[in-house]
Amino acid sequence: MQSLEYLYEIKNKNTIYFDRKVSISSKNTIINGVKKSGKTHLVRDFLTHFEQINILYIDLNDERIEKKRVVQNLEKFIQSKPIEILVIENFDFSFALPKVSHIILTCNSNYQPIKGFETITLFPLDFEEFISFDKKHFNIEHLFNLYTTFGTFPSLILENNSESIFKIQEMLRSMFDDKVEFLIFKKFTESQGNKISLFQVYNQLKTSIKISKDNLYNKVKKLEDEKMLFFVEKFLSPKANKKVFLIDFAIKSALTFKKDFLRNFENIVFLELLKRDEKIYYTDLIDLYNDEKNYAIFCIPFLTEDFIEIKLNKILSHLKELHIKKVDIVTIGNEGGFLLENIECTILPFWDWALQY
Repeated sequence: MQSLEYLYEIKNKNTIYFDRKVSISSKNTIINGVKKSGKTHLVRDFLTHFEQINILYIDLNDERIEKKRVVQNLEKFIQSKPIEILVIENFDFSFALPKVSHIILTCNSNYQPIKGFETITLFPLDFEEFISFDKKHFNIEHLFNLYTTFGTFPSLILENNSESIFKIQEMLRSMFDDKVEFLIFKKFTESQGNKISLFQVYNQLKTSIKISKDNLYNKVKKLEDEKMLFFVEKFLSPKANKKVFLIDFAIKSALTFKKDFLRNFENIVFLELLKRDEKIYYTDLIDLYNDEKNYAIFCIPFLTEDFIEIKLNKILSHLKELHIKKVDIVTIGNEGGFLLENIECTILPFWDWALQY
């Protein structure tokens, strides 16, 4: 009870906060997302609308508390205070929740739905959110350059540290408790934007670490469930090699000296599509493809409009076969558009493309 009393007396306030595109609107809410995606700041911003006397805020990762005793005394303590809002950070779904007017739970991306709770998935920042976090720069191209350098994790962007690579490394070390899991994740960063199979990764890893196929597959599934890795299927070919993308495109530069700007740029574009909640595929000739909208996206950072039109003309039969109605060509700086028979093709700089939704 003493721990709960102490937690009850603590004032939990944001020292700094910028609006996100998602917010807490339901009485009972689960916020899931990767570590460092901003869940705590979202919760604390919500709490500013209430009196401190009505709030009990518990972080189960707090080393000062003993979870078992806190859980045992929780309901009794709540009944003894005018608590209307219970917040449990890093909730593990291992115990029943007490009756409170508002309950806010946070957890990592791998979560369990609870009846009567709205679920919010919080990703790191998209480009529009990144702009709102940066109050110093106004040139859109410069902001994009900063975005590609610092990545999408809010805490790193707020620090605006010139040693961003080492900050990302430090953050990743804190996110991974399992050394083997981290080595697996690191191996996948080398394949960012490329098509790869788990069997290929297994063959590469087994020369440097002791691991079984089953163990590898289980750990990769966990990384996927936790939304650290994303695998994009080839359209109508689920058994084909999958494209791999990272939760943050800047991670590769922090973990390897290997450079591939085109693949990194495609990861940047993919993350914008991910936050639009669209099911995305690829084909042998299309970078990213939404079959429900008959929509194709090409990531072509530097080609001029003339060369882009020539490139798409060469695959016109493929676009028609898939009944493509709209094509977006995402670039860095170039813009324009043309009709390819009846297919509308729009060329947009990334910043215009990302901010139009």
